[in-house]
Amino acid sequence: MSNNDTSGKVLTVLGPTDPADLGMTITHEHLLIDLSVVFVDPGPDHERGRRLAEEPVGIDNLGWIRVNWSSNRDNLVQTDVDLAIREAGHFKAAGGGTLVDVTSIGIDRNPTALAEISRASGVNVVMGAGYYVGPAHPDDFSSRSADSITEEIVRDIEVGVGDAGIRSGIIGEIGCSWPWTNNEKKSVAAAVAAQRETGAPLLIHPGRIQTAPIEIVDFIDHEGGDLSRTVMSHVDVRVYDREILRELAATGIYIEYDTFGLESPFPPHAPDTYMPSDYQRIEQVIGLIDDGYLERIVLAHDNCTKHRLREFGGHGFDHIPSTITGWMNRQGVTQEQIDTILIENPKRILTFA
Repeated sequence: MSNNDTSGKVLTVLGPTDPADLGMTITHEHLLIDLSVVFVDPGPDHERGRRLAEEPVGIDNLGWIRVNWSSNRDNLVQTDVDLAIREAGHFKAAGGGTLVDVTSIGIDRNPTALAEISRASGVNVVMGAGYYVGPAHPDDFSSRSADSITEEIVRDIEVGVGDAGIRSGIIGEIGCSWPWTNNEKKSVAAAVAAQRETGAPLLIHPGRIQTAPIEIVDFIDHEGGDLSRTVMSHVDVRVYDREILRELAATGIYIEYDTFGLESPFPPHAPDTYMPSDYQRIEQVIGLIDDGYLERIVLAHDNCTKHRLREFGGHGFDHIPSTITGWMNRQGVTQEQIDTILIENPKRILTFA
């Protein structure tokens, strides 16, 4: 379980924090990231696409990038700390308190920069630990033992990353593909073991098939993980069937609707799936509330590309507090229910026992 200094606290990049100070919390974001691992080459038959793939993001190509967002290299890399500070500032100005940055190892996690962003913006930042999907794993990952990965995650939580002493407050996002690879299973098993040892919350990135989240939940349960402190990401772009959604919610995990603002109908790197609209996301959230799962819902944007940031014509980190909450209210979701989803549920997840 957690150390004495984390008991009853939330671990941010600036140290243990009182849960009462979190405020409105968005549970799945990427202030800084290199997501080149998902780049999709437009192919030799798409001359215009191959040209646009190599251009910097700008107003003249933004329309194309919004549809083909994983086929532009510049769009997939955001390492500008000053830009991240300004973008986090919009969230702060909209009443936001905390961003959970789940940029895990393999997609350019930067603890020192996250601490700088938190100080400058006044936004609490909770940093992730562990490994993303298989293609982002380091070269030696196959030869590493699950125990060594567990030890690394535990150190990130209890001591801090490297020599910086900046500690992770959540394990994740732990990446899984479909089909699920043996290395990814090892990564999840190691993360679950670290959760058992530290009492930290766990956040999973499931593969792109409707049954993947439940399969992963069963695996976590078998490994002795705490489902009541586990978040399943990307449910809005994985699970479309209402009965499967109910089955997933009934396991006791947290259901995360975390691509608000991203309305590219068909993900370019997963064209056999589709992206719901924000209206559809809200309708699904209302369905979960009606089914009795209000206290198991969390929301986010999963901002991981430049085109979704304010300075590139996007919705930014404040889309949920500035727009989505108003739309939810118009659809009949009460302010008390919104506060449960955006304040109380994240507080419960992130607080160490």
